Amino acid sequence: MRNLKLGSAMGLVMLAFGGAACISTSSPVVTGTTQGAEGCPELKAGATIDASVQVDVRVRALMQASIDLQAIRDDLRGTVHDACAHIATDLGASDTWSALGDSDDAIGNGNGTGACDQAAAKITAIMESDAGKKASFALIMSPGACHTDFKAEADCEAGCNAQTKCDPGKVEERCEPGQLSVKCADKCTANSYCEGHAEAQCNCTGTCDAECTGECTGTCVAEDGTRTTNEANCKGKCEGSCKGKCSGSCKIEESAGISCGASVSCKGECTSTYSDPVCESIVTPPKCTIDESCFESCRTNVAAKAVCDPPQVKLIADVKAGGDIEKLVATINANLPNVVAKAEAEGKLVVKIGADLVTTGTAVLNASGDLDGKSLGCATAAAKSVSTSAKTLSVVTDSGTKVTGTCSSHSS
Repeated sequence: MRNLKLGSAMGLVMLAFGGAACISTSSPVVTGTTQGAEGCPELKAGATIDASVQVDVRVRALMQASIDLQAIRDDLRGTVHDACAHIATDLGASDTWSALGDSDDAIGNGNGTGACDQAAAKITAIMESDAGKKASFALIMSPGACHTDFKAEADCEAGCNAQTKCDPGKVEERCEPGQLSVKCADKCTANSYCEGHAEAQCNCTGTCDAECTGECTGTCVAEDGTRTTNEANCKGKCEGSCKGKCSGSCKIEESAGISCGASVSCKGECTSTYSDPVCESIVTPPKCTIDESCFESCRTNVAAKAVCDPPQVKLIADVKAGGDIEKLVATINANLPNVVAKAEAEGKLVVKIGADLVTTGTAVLNASGDLDGKSLGCATAAAKSVSTSAKTLSVVTDSGTKVTGTCSSHSS
């Protein structure tokens, strides 16, 4: 679930900046001869861009999408920045990020002075210390599944082209392969996943990515760092096969499949019927003619209201090893869940949306010959906002992943 290629998203961002720059010097935006040159005051945080805003319909959709993307950006940036700053400060790092203000560099940068850079550096130093080598670290981490409201998306798309009847289809048809989650009437099949989380553990016979409670075939790492082999009563991280309960995602090894448990979804296939299908990724466009800028606006608006299961994140270690181990465990368990929830879970939904919106903004600008001055001014402002948000989202996701990756790379 964490396979987004941030580099490709950033490539699209740079491509869009290039596209946005290709505006003729005789354009109304440059010469200042029209209303559009005065800016676009309607484009502000929290605004609703409706028919009262007198711009081209494509521009109106792009404006709303840019506002929604900015709201997502601000939420993710603030949460990840604060969590990283708390970790870094708790571990004794000097504050090298506050002077950078609200810039992306305050989160992460090439000089290593962002809050997440400093947090990762301190985590590494403690885990690689003499005490860290004795602490027997194990990181339990399950990001928690996020899904969007497909009905809300379909309802929004229905208004994209009033003259063309557009069947949105079913969520099963438009969800990316392998990202559909359902409630099985019977069992979830082998090699599928039961999706437990902190508030609803799943039944498990297989690989548990979070805390296993039950029989562990392999090595069980308890909360105090104690390791046992083939533990019948494991409660901790199971480095092997867990048979019992899992507080995260469990990849099923039982050939006949298993029942995931009450109120627990199955990601994959069911042995019989299913209900409550949801998509854990952004959906693909409907198989009908639809205005692309309107579609991207709908997708962004719905993503801003995505529902995510709470992540399961816990660093376990032998705090008796001394040094700063107890301090590290305390701050990671207090703050890393927020990093995982935003940078890992929600981030994977919105990074691609941001990159796609950049491309859409460029397409709208490339059609500038069809736009009046006001529309062109607002399209330019919205495209710039989208590019800025997309860049920030990539920095946030990359920086948050750096911190979680540092923890996991030094743990079992």
